[in-house]
Amino acid sequence: MKTNNNKIAVLSLALATLFACESDDKIVDTILEEVGTGAIIRTIDEDNDLVYNDITTSFDAGSVYTLVLEEQDEEEGALLESVEIFVNFDDRSFEEAGDADDMTTSEVPLRTLQASDFSTGDRGLPQITVTFTSDELVSTTGIDETMIIGKDRFEFRLVLNLTNGETFTNTDVGGPVSGGAFFSAPFEYFPVIECSITESLAGTHSYVTTGILPAPGGGGMCSGADLNGTVTWTEDSSGVYISSDMSFGQFEDCYSGRGAATGEQITIEWDCTELTPDGEVVLNEGVVVPNDDDDSDTELTYSYSITNVTGADMTIEFSNSAGDRGTVVLTREGGADWPVIFTANNE
Repeated sequence: MKTNNNKIAVLSLALATLFACESDDKIVDTILEEVGTGAIIRTIDEDNDLVYNDITTSFDAGSVYTLVLEEQDEEEGALLESVEIFVNFDDRSFEEAGDADDMTTSEVPLRTLQASDFSTGDRGLPQITVTFTSDELVSTTGIDETMIIGKDRFEFRLVLNLTNGETFTNTDVGGPVSGGAFFSAPFEYFPVIECSITESLAGTHSYVTTGILPAPGGGGMCSGADLNGTVTWTEDSSGVYISSDMSFGQFEDCYSGRGAATGEQITIEWDCTELTPDGEVVLNEGVVVPNDDDDSDTELTYSYSITNVTGADMTIEFSNSAGDRGTVVLTREGGADWPVIFTANNE
Protein backbone atom coordinates (compact mmCIF):
# COMPACT_ATOMS: atom_id res chain seq x y z
CA MET A 1 0.00 0.00 0.00
CA LYS A 2 2.90 2.32 0.75
CA THR A 3 4.17 1.98 -2.81
CA ASN A 4 0.75 2.74 -4.32
CA ASN A 5 0.36 5.85 -2.18
CA ASN A 6 3.82 6.86 -3.31
CA LYS A 7 2.85 6.78 -6.99
CA ILE A 8 -0.30 8.80 -6.28
CA ALA A 9 1.83 11.35 -4.47
CA VAL A 10 3.95 11.86 -7.57
CA LEU A 11 0.84 12.50 -9.64
CA SER A 12 -0.38 14.95 -7.01
CA LEU A 13 2.97 16.68 -7.21
CA ALA A 14 2.56 17.07 -10.97
CA LEU A 15 -1.00 18.40 -10.71
CA ALA A 16 -0.07 20.86 -8.00
CA THR A 17 2.66 22.26 -10.19
CA LEU A 18 0.14 23.19 -12.87
CA PHE A 19 -1.43 25.68 -10.47
CA ALA A 20 1.74 26.90 -8.80
CA CYS A 21 2.61 30.55 -9.22
CA GLU A 22 6.15 30.27 -7.87
CA SER A 23 9.14 29.17 -9.92
CA ASP A 24 11.83 28.08 -7.46
CA ASP A 25 12.59 25.13 -5.18
CA LYS A 26 9.86 26.28 -2.76
CA ILE A 27 7.34 24.70 -5.15
CA VAL A 28 8.84 21.27 -4.60
CA ASP A 29 9.35 21.84 -0.88
CA THR A 30 5.72 22.86 -0.38
CA ILE A 31 4.37 19.92 -2.37
CA LEU A 32 6.57 17.38 -0.59
CA GLU A 33 5.49 18.78 2.77
CA GLU A 34 1.82 18.45 1.81
CA VAL A 35 1.93 14.96 0.30
CA GLY A 36 4.58 13.65 2.68
CA THR A 37 6.39 11.58 0.11
CA GLY A 38 7.84 11.63 -3.38
CA ALA A 39 11.15 12.20 -5.12
CA ILE A 40 12.57 13.23 -8.47
CA ILE A 41 15.77 13.05 -10.48
CA ARG A 42 16.04 16.41 -12.23
CA THR A 43 17.98 16.83 -15.47
CA ILE A 44 20.37 19.74 -14.96
CA ASP A 45 22.19 19.23 -18.26
CA GLU A 46 22.37 16.73 -21.14
CA ASP A 47 25.18 16.61 -23.72
CA ASN A 48 25.09 14.12 -26.60
CA ASP A 49 28.44 13.71 -28.37
CA LEU A 50 27.84 10.24 -29.80
CA VAL A 51 29.13 10.58 -33.37
CA TYR A 52 29.43 7.64 -35.77
CA ASN A 53 31.68 7.43 -38.83
CA ASP A 54 30.29 5.28 -41.64
CA ILE A 55 33.70 5.11 -43.35
CA THR A 56 35.52 3.59 -40.38
CA THR A 57 32.28 1.86 -39.23
CA SER A 58 33.01 2.95 -35.69
CA PHE A 59 32.33 5.83 -33.33
CA ASP A 60 34.59 8.85 -33.55
CA ALA A 61 37.21 9.13 -30.83
CA GLY A 62 35.81 10.88 -27.77
CA SER A 63 32.20 9.93 -28.46
CA VAL A 64 30.37 10.22 -25.14
CA TYR A 65 26.95 10.91 -23.66
CA THR A 66 26.83 13.00 -20.48
CA LEU A 67 24.09 13.71 -17.96
CA VAL A 68 24.13 16.09 -15.00
CA LEU A 69 21.51 14.89 -12.53
CA GLU A 70 20.07 16.27 -9.28
CA GLU A 71 18.02 14.31 -6.74
CA GLN A 72 15.34 15.88 -4.55
CA ASP A 73 13.10 14.27 -1.95
CA GLU A 74 11.15 15.32 1.14
CA GLU A 75 14.38 15.25 3.18
CA GLU A 76 16.33 17.44 0.72
CA GLY A 77 18.26 14.47 -0.62
CA ALA A 78 18.83 12.65 2.66
CA LEU A 79 16.62 9.75 1.51
CA LEU A 80 18.74 9.02 -1.57
CA GLU A 81 20.08 5.47 -1.56
CA SER A 82 20.97 4.73 -5.18
CA VAL A 83 20.12 5.33 -8.83
CA GLU A 84 20.08 2.34 -11.17
CA ILE A 85 20.71 3.06 -14.85
CA PHE A 86 19.51 0.69 -17.57
CA VAL A 87 20.20 0.88 -21.31
CA ASN A 88 19.08 -0.69 -24.56
CA PHE A 89 19.88 -0.08 -28.23
CA ASP A 90 17.09 0.97 -30.61
CA ASP A 91 17.82 0.03 -34.23
CA ARG A 92 15.73 2.61 -36.06
CA SER A 93 17.25 1.94 -39.48
CA PHE A 94 16.01 -1.59 -40.10
CA GLU A 95 12.93 -2.09 -42.26
CA GLU A 96 9.74 -1.95 -40.26
CA ALA A 97 8.69 -5.35 -41.56
CA GLY A 98 11.40 -6.78 -39.32
CA ASP A 99 14.31 -8.88 -40.47
CA ALA A 100 17.43 -10.60 -39.21
CA ASP A 101 19.35 -7.32 -39.31
CA ASP A 102 17.31 -5.71 -36.53
CA MET A 103 19.82 -5.05 -33.73
CA THR A 104 17.33 -3.68 -31.19
CA THR A 105 18.21 -5.08 -27.77
CA SER A 106 16.40 -5.66 -24.51
CA GLU A 107 17.12 -3.42 -21.54
CA VAL A 108 20.17 -4.39 -19.45
CA PRO A 109 21.79 -2.89 -16.32
CA LEU A 110 24.44 -0.29 -17.12
CA ARG A 111 25.49 1.29 -13.82
CA THR A 112 24.35 1.81 -10.25
CA LEU A 113 25.11 5.17 -8.66
CA GLN A 114 25.35 5.10 -4.88
CA ALA A 115 24.44 8.07 -2.69
CA SER A 116 28.14 8.44 -1.87
CA ASP A 117 28.86 9.08 -5.57
CA PHE A 118 26.86 12.33 -5.43
CA SER A 119 28.18 15.67 -4.23
CA THR A 120 26.24 18.70 -3.01
CA GLY A 121 25.20 20.98 -5.84
CA ASP A 122 24.55 24.72 -5.97
CA ARG A 123 21.02 24.23 -4.63
CA GLY A 124 22.14 22.17 -1.68
CA LEU A 125 20.87 18.93 -3.23
CA PRO A 126 22.72 15.76 -4.32
CA GLN A 127 24.14 16.24 -7.81
CA ILE A 128 26.27 14.09 -10.10
CA THR A 129 27.82 14.26 -13.57
CA VAL A 130 27.82 10.86 -15.25
CA THR A 131 29.49 10.17 -18.60
CA PHE A 132 29.01 7.10 -20.79
CA THR A 133 31.54 6.31 -23.52
CA SER A 134 30.53 4.76 -26.82
CA ASP A 135 32.75 1.77 -26.00
CA GLU A 136 30.85 1.17 -22.76
CA LEU A 137 27.47 1.41 -24.47
CA VAL A 138 28.45 -0.93 -27.31
CA SER A 139 29.94 -3.45 -24.89
CA THR A 140 27.01 -3.37 -22.48
CA THR A 141 24.32 -3.75 -25.13
CA GLY A 142 26.33 -6.33 -27.08
CA ILE A 143 25.62 -4.79 -30.49
CA ASP A 144 27.82 -5.02 -33.58
CA GLU A 145 29.37 -1.55 -33.83
CA THR A 146 30.06 -1.96 -37.56
CA MET A 147 26.31 -2.28 -38.26
CA ILE A 148 25.24 1.00 -36.65
CA ILE A 149 23.72 3.71 -38.83
CA GLY A 150 23.27 7.34 -37.85
CA LYS A 151 19.82 8.02 -36.38
CA ASP A 152 19.90 4.79 -34.39
CA ARG A 153 19.81 5.54 -30.69
CA PHE A 154 20.49 4.31 -27.17
CA GLU A 155 17.67 4.40 -24.64
CA PHE A 156 18.35 5.00 -20.95
CA ARG A 157 16.01 4.43 -18.00
CA LEU A 158 16.66 5.50 -14.42
CA VAL A 159 15.32 3.94 -11.21
CA LEU A 160 15.59 6.05 -8.05
CA ASN A 161 15.77 4.05 -4.81
CA LEU A 162 15.16 5.71 -1.44
CA THR A 163 16.29 4.54 1.98
CA ASN A 164 12.65 4.16 3.06
CA GLY A 165 12.08 1.45 0.45
CA GLU A 166 10.29 3.60 -2.11
CA THR A 167 11.31 3.54 -5.78
CA PHE A 168 10.59 5.81 -8.74
CA THR A 169 11.05 5.42 -12.49
CA ASN A 170 9.64 6.78 -15.78
CA THR A 171 6.22 5.15 -15.32
CA ASP A 172 5.65 7.04 -12.07
CA VAL A 173 5.70 10.59 -13.43
CA GLY A 174 3.32 12.67 -15.54
CA GLY A 175 3.98 15.28 -18.22
CA PRO A 176 4.51 18.35 -15.98
CA VAL A 177 7.13 16.45 -13.97
CA SER A 178 8.82 14.49 -16.75
CA GLY A 179 8.93 17.21 -19.39
CA GLY A 180 8.13 20.42 -17.54
CA ALA A 181 10.64 23.24 -17.74
CA PHE A 182 11.09 23.32 -13.97
CA PHE A 183 11.07 19.65 -12.95
CA SER A 184 12.58 18.14 -16.13
CA ALA A 185 12.57 14.70 -14.53
CA PRO A 186 11.72 12.14 -17.22
CA PHE A 187 13.72 9.23 -15.74
CA GLU A 188 14.45 8.25 -19.37
CA TYR A 189 16.66 9.58 -22.18
CA PHE A 190 16.95 8.85 -25.90
CA PRO A 191 20.24 10.16 -27.34
CA VAL A 192 20.25 9.81 -31.13
CA ILE A 193 23.55 8.82 -32.74
CA GLU A 194 24.84 11.58 -34.99
CA CYS A 195 27.06 11.14 -38.05
CA SER A 196 30.52 12.30 -39.02
CA ILE A 197 30.65 14.48 -42.12
CA THR A 198 33.02 12.26 -44.10
CA GLU A 199 33.18 14.21 -47.36
CA SER A 200 31.77 17.22 -49.18
CA LEU A 201 28.64 16.93 -51.33
CA ALA A 202 29.41 20.22 -53.08
CA GLY A 203 29.47 20.20 -56.86
CA THR A 204 27.44 20.66 -60.01
CA HIS A 205 25.18 17.63 -60.26
CA SER A 206 23.05 16.54 -63.23
CA TYR A 207 19.36 15.81 -62.84
CA VAL A 208 16.36 14.31 -64.59
CA THR A 209 13.12 15.47 -62.99
CA THR A 210 9.83 13.66 -63.64
CA GLY A 211 6.26 13.65 -62.38
CA ILE A 212 6.23 17.39 -61.79
CA LEU A 213 3.03 18.96 -60.51
CA PRO A 214 2.15 22.58 -59.66
CA ALA A 215 0.61 23.66 -56.39
CA PRO A 216 -3.19 23.30 -56.37
CA GLY A 217 -4.76 26.69 -57.10
CA GLY A 218 -1.37 28.31 -57.58
CA GLY A 219 -1.84 29.20 -61.23
CA GLY A 220 1.03 27.05 -62.42
CA MET A 221 1.10 25.13 -65.69
CA CYS A 222 3.84 22.55 -66.15
CA SER A 223 5.18 21.41 -69.51
CA GLY A 224 4.68 17.75 -68.68
CA ALA A 225 8.09 16.89 -70.14
CA ASP A 226 10.99 15.32 -68.27
CA LEU A 227 13.36 18.06 -67.15
CA ASN A 228 17.10 17.72 -67.75
CA GLY A 229 19.58 20.12 -66.19
CA THR A 230 22.19 20.76 -63.53
CA VAL A 231 22.06 22.05 -59.98
CA THR A 232 25.01 23.48 -58.05
CA TRP A 233 25.48 22.79 -54.36
CA THR A 234 27.89 25.23 -52.73
CA GLU A 235 29.22 24.35 -49.27
CA ASP A 236 28.18 27.00 -46.76
CA SER A 237 29.63 25.14 -43.77
CA SER A 238 30.44 21.53 -42.96
CA GLY A 239 27.45 19.46 -44.10
CA VAL A 240 25.40 22.53 -45.12
CA TYR A 241 24.86 23.49 -48.78
CA ILE A 242 23.34 26.35 -50.74
CA SER A 243 21.45 25.02 -53.76
CA SER A 244 21.01 26.89 -57.03
CA ASP A 245 17.56 25.30 -57.37
CA MET A 246 15.69 23.52 -54.58
CA SER A 247 13.12 22.21 -57.09
CA PHE A 248 15.45 20.75 -59.74
CA GLY A 249 13.79 22.76 -62.51
CA GLN A 250 10.17 22.20 -61.45
CA PHE A 251 9.42 25.72 -60.23
CA GLU A 252 10.71 27.51 -63.32
CA ASP A 253 8.97 25.01 -65.60
CA CYS A 254 5.58 25.36 -63.93
CA TYR A 255 5.75 29.13 -63.26
CA SER A 256 7.39 30.84 -66.22
CA GLY A 257 9.31 34.00 -65.37
CA ARG A 258 9.31 33.53 -61.59
CA GLY A 259 12.88 32.30 -61.29
CA ALA A 260 14.56 29.25 -59.81
CA ALA A 261 13.59 28.12 -56.31
CA THR A 262 16.60 29.39 -54.38
CA GLY A 263 17.65 32.26 -52.14
CA GLU A 264 19.74 33.40 -49.21
CA GLN A 265 17.39 31.97 -46.62
CA ILE A 266 17.40 28.28 -47.52
CA THR A 267 20.03 25.56 -47.37
CA ILE A 268 20.29 21.77 -47.54
CA GLU A 269 21.66 19.99 -44.48
CA TRP A 270 23.28 16.55 -44.63
CA ASP A 271 21.77 14.86 -41.60
CA CYS A 272 23.10 11.28 -41.49
CA THR A 273 20.90 9.32 -43.90
CA GLU A 274 18.86 12.34 -44.94
CA LEU A 275 19.14 15.59 -46.88
CA THR A 276 17.02 18.15 -45.07
CA PRO A 277 16.05 21.55 -46.55
CA ASP A 278 16.23 24.26 -43.89
CA GLY A 279 14.71 27.70 -44.33
CA GLU A 280 12.48 29.23 -46.98
CA VAL A 281 12.39 30.26 -50.63
CA VAL A 282 10.97 33.80 -50.67
CA LEU A 283 8.51 35.16 -53.26
CA ASN A 284 7.59 38.80 -53.74
CA GLU A 285 4.52 39.25 -55.94
CA GLY A 286 5.05 35.71 -57.16
CA VAL A 287 8.70 36.20 -58.16
CA VAL A 288 11.61 34.58 -56.30
CA VAL A 289 13.71 37.13 -54.37
CA PRO A 290 16.94 36.57 -52.40
CA ASN A 291 15.53 37.27 -48.93
CA ASP A 292 12.49 38.32 -46.95
CA ASP A 293 12.46 42.12 -46.64
CA ASP A 294 8.76 42.79 -47.15
CA ASP A 295 5.78 41.88 -44.95
CA SER A 296 3.85 40.84 -48.06
CA ASP A 297 6.46 38.25 -49.11
CA THR A 298 5.42 34.61 -49.44
CA GLU A 299 7.66 31.89 -48.02
CA LEU A 300 7.93 28.32 -49.30
CA THR A 301 9.53 25.53 -47.31
CA TYR A 302 10.80 22.37 -49.00
CA SER A 303 11.03 18.72 -48.01
CA TYR A 304 13.12 15.92 -49.54
CA SER A 305 12.65 12.18 -49.21
CA ILE A 306 15.46 9.97 -50.54
CA THR A 307 13.97 6.74 -51.90
CA ASN A 308 16.95 5.09 -53.60
CA VAL A 309 20.70 5.49 -53.97
CA THR A 310 22.68 3.41 -56.45
CA GLY A 311 26.25 4.49 -57.11
CA ALA A 312 26.21 8.03 -58.50
CA ASP A 313 22.39 8.20 -58.79
CA MET A 314 20.17 9.41 -55.97
CA THR A 315 16.37 9.45 -56.30
CA ILE A 316 14.59 12.14 -54.30
CA GLU A 317 10.87 12.86 -53.99
CA PHE A 318 10.49 16.57 -53.26
CA SER A 319 7.67 18.98 -52.47
CA ASN A 320 7.09 22.41 -51.01
CA SER A 321 4.61 23.88 -48.56
CA ALA A 322 2.38 25.18 -51.38
CA GLY A 323 1.99 21.73 -52.93
CA ASP A 324 4.48 21.78 -55.82
CA ARG A 325 6.15 18.40 -56.21
CA GLY A 326 8.18 16.05 -58.36
CA THR A 327 10.74 13.25 -58.42
CA VAL A 328 14.38 13.73 -59.38
CA VAL A 329 17.23 11.38 -60.18
CA LEU A 330 20.31 13.35 -59.17
CA THR A 331 23.63 12.18 -60.65
CA ARG A 332 26.69 13.27 -58.70
CA GLU A 333 29.33 15.37 -60.45
CA GLY A 334 31.95 13.28 -62.20
CA GLY A 335 29.97 10.08 -61.71
CA ALA A 336 31.26 9.69 -58.16
CA ASP A 337 29.25 7.47 -55.83
CA TRP A 338 27.10 9.14 -53.21
CA PRO A 339 28.13 8.28 -49.62
CA VAL A 340 27.07 4.72 -48.80
CA ILE A 341 25.14 5.89 -45.74
CA PHE A 342 22.37 7.17 -48.02
CA THR A 343 21.65 3.61 -49.20
CA ALA A 344 19.84 3.10 -45.89
CA ASN A 345 16.89 4.79 -47.65
CA ASN A 346 16.66 2.20 -50.44
CA GLU A 347 13.13 0.85 -50.67
